[in-house]
Amino acid sequence: MAEMTPMKRQYYEIKEQCPDCLLFFRLGDFYEMFDEDAKVASKELDLALTTRDRNKAPEDQTPMCGVPYHSCEAYIGRLIAKGYKVAICEQLEDPSAATGLVERGVIRVITPGTVTDSSMLEEGRSNYLCALWLEGEEGAAAFCDVSTGEFCVAAFPTEPVTHILNELGRFAPREAVLSPQALKNADIAAFLQKLNCLPEDGADRFREEPCRELTFAQFQEAGSAGETLAAGALLSYLVETQKCDLSHIRRLERFGQGRYMELDYTSRRNLELTENLRTGEKRGSLLWVLDKTKTPMGGRLLRSWIPSPSAGVFPPWGSFMIAPSSARSLS
Repeated sequence: MAEMTPMKRQYYEIKEQCPDCLLFFRLGDFYEMFDEDAKVASKELDLALTTRDRNKAPEDQTPMCGVPYHSCEAYIGRLIAKGYKVAICEQLEDPSAATGLVERGVIRVITPGTVTDSSMLEEGRSNYLCALWLEGEEGAAAFCDVSTGEFCVAAFPTEPVTHILNELGRFAPREAVLSPQALKNADIAAFLQKLNCLPEDGADRFREEPCRELTFAQFQEAGSAGETLAAGALLSYLVETQKCDLSHIRRLERFGQGRYMELDYTSRRNLELTENLRTGEKRGSLLWVLDKTKTPMGGRLLRSWIPSPSAGVFPPWGSFMIAPSSARSLS
């Protein structure tokens, strides 16, 4: 095999840092992909597969393909929609001022659950990432929409799998960070597959002390042991992938304290709250009837309300007066 060039050595060193991602490696005005990444991207994006080593033996040729950096969002969006992760490797210094090889490094990892670019998001629909913790007969779940800063957590001291499945049906996350027991749970695995949610092995993220430190640093508070583990594991994943300030995520909301009526996935589907049964589209659902919102933010808010009816205490029915004529019309 031919001797490796300095640039190729730099590429492989960076690729080792994110082996489960397609690496977009910045070269001038293009993001280039090499080897297996190039073969995958070429197939998924209908790009021409080429090589710079045409004068070398076939076994020494490196497959490659690329996309223009100024229009990369559309390509990345298509890959994310198909469940891939994309690591963005940028030039960290001005090439004209560099001595020798330009310094490069990964500035962000984009995954299905951490998309923030509006061009890659479905208008009026939140994009959730979640962390699920199971240990014995207890469990907890945390959900975050990175684009809006929404962050919710709940602990389930009894029947945790049932509650977790119900919340997965409500939030419909795109990606899930799983504790070892959650990763092995067949019901959770099957449900994530049904939701087309990408599972992520989070075995090293659910450690008590790091999770408590991360949760307290982010929110200046920590909840129960389960809540802290789920929230901390989720924050750990965000810190690793986003590599940027997360100060817009500043409020920790607890949803497992009887504030909302808990509906199972089958009931939500049969009631056609946010999508119709026949095609899975919004048209024909309760959301479609009610949605007169003018902005994506309003659409997301309404969409979050409908599957989560309030479980608060209402005035007794006797406090409402119904006129006899109205009563006859209701009979």
